[in-house]
Formats: sequence, structure tokens, C-alpha cells
Amino acid sequence: MGPNIPGGEEDEGMGLGSVRIADSQSVWNLRMEGQVRGLPPREAQLHKYKVCPLDATTHYAPEVEYEHMSNMELAKSKLIFTQEFGELSFNQRVLAAALDQDTPLLERFKFCCIVSSNLDEHFAKRLGNIPKVQADEDDAPDTSKMKASIRPRTEFEEKFSEAVTSIVNIQYKCLMRDILPKLQEHGVKILRYRDLDDTQKADMDEYFRKKLYPMITPLSVDQTHPFPMIQSHGIYLVIVVLNPETSRTRRLYFRIPNVKPRVLPVGSDRLCYLPIEEICIANVDKICEGMELLKAYPFRVTRNVKLVIDDTLFGESDNLLDFVWEEVHRRRSAPATRLEITKQMPADIRSLLVRELYLDDTDVYTIPNNLLGLADFFPVSFSPVAELQYPPHVPMVPKRLVGLEERLHEDPGKIFSVIRKEDLLVDYPTMSFNESSLLFLRAAARCPKVRMIKCVLYRGGSDSPLVASLIRAAKNGKEVSVLVELKASFDEVQNSTYAKQLMDAGCNVSYGLVGLKTHSKIMLIVRQEENGFRQYCQIATGNFNPSTAKIYTDLALFTCREDICADVLDLFNALTGFSRKRQYRRLLVAPVNMLDSFIELIDNEAENARKGLPARIILQINGLTETECVSHLYAASQAGVQIDLICRGLCAIRPGLPGKSDNIRVFSWIGRFLQHRRIFYFLNGGREKYFIGSADWRNRNLTARVEVITPIDDAKIQRKLMKMMTFFLEDELNTWEMASDGKYYLRKPETIDRESEASLIGKAGTLTAQVLMIDKDEQIAKSEDVANPVRNTGWTKEWTVQIKGVDIFVSDIAYGCVPIRFVDEHKVDPELLLVSSSKGSEDWSFMSADGKESETPVDVSKRCAAQRGGVKGGIIGNLGWFLRGKDSKKAVQLFVMDAESELDIEWPEQYVRDRKWIHLSDAQVMDELSSDPLVESVLSALDDWVKSHANATSQNGAVPVPLMEEAAPPVEEPIAPMEEPIAPTEEPIAPMEEPVAEE
Repeated sequence: MGPNIPGGEEDEGMGLGSVRIADSQSVWNLRMEGQVRGLPPREAQLHKYKVCPLDATTHYAPEVEYEHMSNMELAKSKLIFTQEFGELSFNQRVLAAALDQDTPLLERFKFCCIVSSNLDEHFAKRLGNIPKVQADEDDAPDTSKMKASIRPRTEFEEKFSEAVTSIVNIQYKCLMRDILPKLQEHGVKILRYRDLDDTQKADMDEYFRKKLYPMITPLSVDQTHPFPMIQSHGIYLVIVVLNPETSRTRRLYFRIPNVKPRVLPVGSDRLCYLPIEEICIANVDKICEGMELLKAYPFRVTRNVKLVIDDTLFGESDNLLDFVWEEVHRRRSAPATRLEITKQMPADIRSLLVRELYLDDTDVYTIPNNLLGLADFFPVSFSPVAELQYPPHVPMVPKRLVGLEERLHEDPGKIFSVIRKEDLLVDYPTMSFNESSLLFLRAAARCPKVRMIKCVLYRGGSDSPLVASLIRAAKNGKEVSVLVELKASFDEVQNSTYAKQLMDAGCNVSYGLVGLKTHSKIMLIVRQEENGFRQYCQIATGNFNPSTAKIYTDLALFTCREDICADVLDLFNALTGFSRKRQYRRLLVAPVNMLDSFIELIDNEAENARKGLPARIILQINGLTETECVSHLYAASQAGVQIDLICRGLCAIRPGLPGKSDNIRVFSWIGRFLQHRRIFYFLNGGREKYFIGSADWRNRNLTARVEVITPIDDAKIQRKLMKMMTFFLEDELNTWEMASDGKYYLRKPETIDRESEASLIGKAGTLTAQVLMIDKDEQIAKSEDVANPVRNTGWTKEWTVQIKGVDIFVSDIAYGCVPIRFVDEHKVDPELLLVSSSKGSEDWSFMSADGKESETPVDVSKRCAAQRGGVKGGIIGNLGWFLRGKDSKKAVQLFVMDAESELDIEWPEQYVRDRKWIHLSDAQVMDELSSDPLVESVLSALDDWVKSHANATSQNGAVPVPLMEEAAPPVEEPIAPMEEPIAPTEEPIAPMEEPVAEE
């Protein structure tokens, strides 16, 4: 018999409204069909998707008559959006990943831990904005007065408490009835002390004696012992002991030692875990010698730990570092915002805790088992059981930086010559943070020509290699200036420690501007070169943190463009000196010009739409609540601008409101990696504008923080950014879409082809939807982006294809493919087949042809490959649509073919072409090809596809699976030549990237 699940005796009758958690059935089957009638066509389509049932129990959306509201009233309305319920909505979507049976089992457990971590932060920061009790008030004020002076109890607060309770109930029922029992079947167990054998108990008792006992302070409560100070996020025990001599019972409190990890591995296989509070409870007799333990009840308190610095009290002579240390110490006694208890706790002890902590019943959350503080159980999710986890992800070295790490000692300046050649965009976690961002800094620290390094440190993580490199640079004689943001939430102590270490090493350390938090992710290198000083900079969307770079999707731009670098230098001067620059050449800087610039960009799209020009906005951000931005987006939608908002977390916009936001769609992507990029796209009348940077569209980012957004001018980088955003718009496994009522619906198919999905697993750890359709025609319609015919008033027929989300009319279409074959065992550098325009010509290109009435696009591509390239095989990828022709009125769609064999064909003399197999890496640097924009675009798209393919096959051993079913048996006899030659696609074209996971 296996060990009991902690708290497994919980009440089976605890209800969840209309929701019932199945024990061994597919928990995801709890999703309910949206039953909504009388909706507009798009809304009706959206409600065909599944919605997680907890959304119905926690969703806060009072009915509101919005028709007569102005755009600004909509943007500010608390009936349309509230931050508290917006954050709960995000946690619902995270919890849905834990409920999803298609998520690997240990990853489901991890998602449950993430929900708890998010709720901890919510109660510590969001609900911590409450006034403190003044020191001159009574020492023991009336509880009701204290509560009223801190946070009035309202109907909204009660609804919020009910919503959190609903999430926690579903979370723990899912754990206890589904996840933990299944983990036990695989040997992964969270034990109770009673489950240990004698040897294991002896080991744990010895651990208690050496590691835990010296750190425990039992505290009684009586006339001479006041109620103890309960620190935030700690696990405490209230124990009831019996004095055998007097037969009297006493209560004692003590904190479980704050050691890491809180769960200890037990056994040689390291699959079983024991929480340290179990060890403490079993050894209470050593804490209270001579007493008999009757009961032990764990509890946990969350306090307001948000750092608040009153600028009016902060003078020029004050040291912000000392100020932060004092505030960190003071917040240990900050007002409590939440009490978590187990259901076994008696009512009298619960009432005592509520009274002493100045809380009320709405602040108490009862956990049905003993796993309080589930965020501490993250180590369990890393148990060494590969089949219960996502496939291993190994970041790749950016192609242009390959080998530079090995040459760092002998040639540290090589990376700067790479950046001088052209801008470099690095995509995390697809690419290695250590061999890009950290390499950039380590090279600067070693390079004798580097004179100065400037950097902003917001969250560096523990034992930061970035800090180590900055210290090394200072010791190597570089002038190093670091802005350390001391007010980064939950990192105040760590950053204060880094600030002292950097100062001790001789770095110039500053803390930014009073009243503003510096959230920008910028680094500047000044290097002595032949023609004088040259500046190099890195501008990123995420922190310079190697740990989060493995699990957050982020971007970093490396450039030496003079205008960008000059702006970065000016900004550093403003942050470290007395400059108050109000204008920048290219950068958008908050709170200087960023908000106004974005409003201008939105309004420009609206004006273009009114003129009848194509107008489109795509944003990929983490939050959108700034009222000016929201109001102007509503206005742009009403003008006809097509707006797609990929917003992971808070979004104050309601899409699909008739007459208000008909042209707005809102998406939220929840998957293996945390979507953290900030990308901004504006069609701008065809002169597209792209931006990336550190800022979301929230009031705090645009008005209360120093943020940096940089324009992206490089065409190849722009195409990569569009591909990233398009993926999230098209993904059907992890993308949620918001309906006009504010609820999110998951666009997930009912059934998934597991064999096919394995071969197409994306870099973001999610799965493409290209092989999920039932029959061939539906597959083609979904995955090939088939062009739609439109007949003009005359006899001609036009076609529409979507280019970066915009419908484009073309006069002709064609289909083709790029045959490839893998010759290396790692499958990272395939050979591809090129065909010349004529025999003996050096004009190499790819194959395409017009389709016949009875042919599908795949049929055309295969026929073209056979008749013109002399190869046959299966279609395994889709490179997307490309515009071609001098007037850009033709389009071709290219696929990837796995060339299985070469055919024996004798072509008529006039149709003979030269054929060449060449490695992709060689083709990308081949002079005859690199100068052709068409070939360059196709090679870039193929390179992206190969990286995704290589990543998937290296993770799970999958082999290429044809994208489509074969329409007919393979051709075994020589194929007759075509009646007419197929014209090569030799004219310059611009690509339209298909949705491929880019992370």
C-alpha cells in the first residue's frame, strides 16, 4: 500500500457550484461548451471553443449599457475591467494548463505551483496598497476599527474572496484527486513522516537535530508573552501540548525554519519528498521536553511587502540604499492581507489568529490538505522522470555567434565585428543567453579596446554572472557604471547586496531617479577603434537574468547604429547625472516621449483607415491597461483599423463590442514558456513600423517607470518579428481568445494527432496545428493558407492572400517546394536542391508551377519537384506565401519536401536544367544567391523552419512526418516531361511568414 496523500482525507462533499472534479477521468473534460445565442457571427464562432468552468465561478463582469459610453469612459470603467479580477482571470488560464490532461503530469504539478506563486504575489503587492496604522494609535485598538482603518470590507472584496476560494478549491481538488495519485503511480510521492521506514526516520531525526532544531524558537502566549510577530510567507505551527503532571494543555507557536528546499528528497531514486514541517511535528518532544503533543495545525500569513518610498520624506542628502534597507525591515510588521489555514484547525484558534492579525473572515482561505505554500514545492516538478515532463530544451547558439565563446580569450573583440556587419536579434529561450547577452558583456570585460561599460540591473537573479562580469571589467581597468534598481519588487535585498558588491569592486553605482523605477533593459559598450570611439548597445525586452532567459520568451537587439547608441548614451547620462533630456533621435523613452509616440502611431493608423488605406496594429505585450492607449485603440477600431492584441495578462479592452470594438481581437497565450516579449507593429500605410522593448501599455510603465522601446529597421529582423506574432495568432493549442463578455475561450481541438504533433513541436514548447485536421482537403485549407478566388466585374479572376495579416489582391498564384535531404546525424544543416533557369546558367532558384483545376497545392508542388527537379518525397513543412513580380501582383506558396529519392528522367533538350544539391549554410553565403532578395527570403524562412525541426527531433527523436496524406500511390516509373517549361521564380519577392513557433 502506498503512502497517503497529505490531506487526502479532505471532505469529498466540498462543492464547486456546478463544477465537479473527476477522480480518474480526464479533468479537461470539465470544460463546458459555450451556450450563447443571438451573438454576432464571430462571437458565435468563438463560443464553439471550450471555456474552463472556473471562469464561470470567478468571472466578474456586471452588465453595463456601454452603447452611450465614450471611448474614455469605456477605458476607465470598473464595470468593464478591474485589475483584481483581471489577474484572477490570468490565473484561471494558468490553472487550466494544470487541469489539461494533454499537459505532462509533472508540468501540471508545476502549473499548480505557479498559480500559488501568482496568488502570493497578488496578496503581497496588489492587495497590499492599504494605509498603515499610525504609531500614535492605541496599542490594542478595537479590531473592527483597525480593519476599517486598513481596508474597508466591501461587496467587491467579498466577491473577490469567493473567486479566490473557487480557484484554490479547484487547484487542490485537481492535485489530490488527479495529479498526486497519478504521480504516485510513477513513484513520485509527497510523504508524511509516518510513511518513512525506520532508517529514513532516523536520518530525518538527525537532520532535525543538526539543521532545524537550532533555528526553532517556541513561543507561548499568555500575560507575559504577547502574540508573536508572524512573518510573511513563512510556515508556522500552532501546537497543543499536554502537561502530564498538571493535565493542563498549552498552545505554542513556532516558525518552521526557512531553509531551502522546504521539501527534502527521500530515498536513492530521489522521487519521494518530505516537507520539513513533517519532521518538526514528529520531533516536537525535543522542542517541548516533557510535554505530550496533542495537535499541530500549520498556518501561513501573507503581508503587504510592497516597497513604498515617500518622495516627500527623501532628501538630497539621504542615501536611497539605506532607505530601502530600513523599509525592508519595517515591512516585516506590515499589515496582513491573507491567512491560510488547514480545514482541521479548530474555530477558536482560527478566531484568535484572525483577531490578532486584524483580519476578517473574507481574508481567510482554507486549504483542504497540509500543502500550504504550494509554491515551495517546485522541486517536485523537476523529479527525474522524463516521460512526465516536457522534452528537454537546449538553447541554440545564434548562428552568427557560433565559436565565439571558445575564442573569447584569444579574440574577445570578434563579437563586435559581427555586430558591425549588421544588427543581431536574439530570441530567448530558443537561443542561448549565456552565448549571446553574457558573451557580449564578457567580451567587453576582456577586450583591451573597450573603455567603458554602462548597464541597468533590474533583476539579475541569484549569483548573477552579469554582476561577476561587471566586477571583472572594473578590475580590468574599464570604467563601469551600473544603475541598480533597488525598488524591484521582491528583489530589494538581492539588488542592495549587488550594489554594495559593485561599489566595493570600483564600479560607479547609481539608483536611478527619485519617484521613478528604472525598468529598461539596456547595456552600452564604448570601444576604441581605428576611426575613434564606437558604441555598441544591447536593448532587450526582458531582464539580464540567465535563469529566466531559459523559461521566458524574450528578445535582445544588438546594434552599433549611431542614432540608437547615441540615444542610449544620452539616457544613461540622464539616469546617472542631472540631464533631463526631453527629445530622443529614435528611441521611445518613458516617461518622456513614449506614451505620446504610441498614441500618435495609433491615430495614424486610424487616419489611414479613414482614407481607405490598409490599416493594422499588432501588439504582443504582457499587459494593456493604460486608459489613453485603450481609448485610442477603441477609436482606431471604430475607424476600421484591424487590431490584434496578444496580451498575456491584464487587458482592459473588451473586443467585439458592436460599434465600439468590432475590429479588435484579444489573445492570451499560456504554454511551456512564459510569454514575455514586447513587440509593436503598425502597418503605417505600407511603410511598416516595428518596435521592441521593455514597456507594456500600463500606466506604471508609461508614466512611473523609465522604459526603453527601440525601432527595428532591419527587414530580416522585421520578418522574424512578424512570424513570432503570427504564430500566437494562429496557434490552436495554447492560445486563449477573449469574447465580448470578457471571458477567455481556449481554441483547442477535441482530438490531437499525437504522432504528427511530435514531429512539429515548436520552439515555444507548444504544438502547431498543421496536422490536426481530419481529411486532406481540410488539412490543406488549414495549413496551406489556400488563396481565395475573387472574380472582378470583367472576365479576369483575382486572388486574395494574407500578407502579415492583411488581405492582398494578386492576379496570379503558383505553388512550389524546396526539396531537402538531411546528411548530418544531428539534422541541423540539410542539403537543398536548386535548379538553374537554363542549362549552364548560374541563375539558381526554386521550383514553382501553376496548378491545374483538379490539383491541390501539394499535388502541384510534388509534380513540380518531379518534373523539374527529378525528385519525389513527402511534404513536411510550409514556408508560406511570397509576393513576386515587378508589380507584386503574383504570389507563390512554397513548401518543404523531404526528398526520398531521385527519379530517372530524360528531359527534352529545351527543358534541360542544371541541378545542384548544396548545404543550407553554404547557400546562405553563396554570392550568386545572397544578392537575390527572393532567394534570400526563402533561405531565411527555410533556416527558421530547420531550426524548429532540429529542435523538435533532438528533443523527442521524432522523424519527419508528411504534412499531408498521400493523394495517390508513389510514382514508380519515369515521369514524362511537362508539356511546357515551368518558369523559375526569379523575380524579387517579399515573404509572408506562416505561423511557426518561433520561441
